[in-house]
Amino acid sequence: MATLQAPTQHSSGIAEALAKLKEVGINFLALDFDQTILDVHTRGRWEGTLDELYPHVRPVFAHLIEAAVHDEDMHVAVVTFTRQIHLVRGILDQIVGPEASQQIPIRGGDRSWNYVGAGSTHGKQPHMASAVEELENRNPGLQINRNTTLLIDDDQQNIRHALKNQTRAIWFNPDKPHK
Repeated sequence: MATLQAPTQHSSGIAEALAKLKEVGINFLALDFDQTILDVHTRGRWEGTLDELYPHVRPVFAHLIEAAVHDEDMHVAVVTFTRQIHLVRGILDQIVGPEASQQIPIRGGDRSWNYVGAGSTHGKQPHMASAVEELENRNPGLQINRNTTLLIDDDQQNIRHALKNQTRAIWFNPDKPHK
């Protein structure tokens, strides 16, 4: 398995970014998988191995996930349309280890979860809402809402749905990942 090197700029930049996010009230990161955490789009049909997929993890997202998982004031979920949730879990296991990986809800297109709330069912909104329900059930007293959530996604339509529903969101441009 290839390892991701941690350039010092990522480590210090990630720490600063998390501090700023917490300063503005963010306590929940909802991260897209294809073309965001990964530098490829699996289209839900990755035929290679986990070892072949792992080098496609963007180091900045690996460091963000690792830092956020180890920050008691920050929570993370992966929100994706892929049905290959075993690959998402495998990547998370490699990034933070199997035990810490279990702290990260995954909401994908595998029909293993259901959202029955009154919120929007467009884009990644139900994915995020379902993940929040799980996190809040696991962590009594935790309060996550639209204003404390940040979606990071390469799909502009998902970003528009989030913003339309008063959920904070950042468009990640996969063509200019360093901007």
